[in-house]
Amino acid sequence: MKKMKRHARTLSVLLACVATAALLAAGPADAASRGYRLDNKSSHNLKLEGAKPLPGFICNASICVETGQPMDFEGRPADGSVLTPGGAPHAWELKYSFGYTYAAQLKYAIVGTHATVEYTIETSTYSNDSACKVVPASAGTCTAHGLSLSFRN
Repeated sequence: MKKMKRHARTLSVLLACVATAALLAAGPADAASRGYRLDNKSSHNLKLEGAKPLPGFICNASICVETGQPMDFEGRPADGSVLTPGGAPHAWELKYSFGYTYAAQLKYAIVGTHATVEYTIETSTYSNDSACKVVPASAGTCTAHGLSLSFRN
């Protein structure tokens, strides 16, 4: 009887080890993209003009540095999509892959004005970064904190 209990305990420990190893090998769910969300907290519609890759090189005099990162999405709004004030946010699923960096520049027209708001998003192995600017600055303010983006006037 003692021998059977010892075998049962050994089998239980072995199964627990196998289950733990399987969970560790599986990795996180939905790890193929990072979801950036843009909220419109203004009184103007925002119309998506498009998304484009960041410039490939930045040059200063005779020194040029490669800066371009690939741009790839697993989901994004279509060009021409309108983001209404207080409506559902635009979801940008920028591709993610361990050991790589993906980036994009998103440009929106502020409808009813001659202004635009631009967001730069970048995902890499250990971070999800973002930045933004409004042109001209007097047209409103934007925020970019990691995966959270917004515009208000």
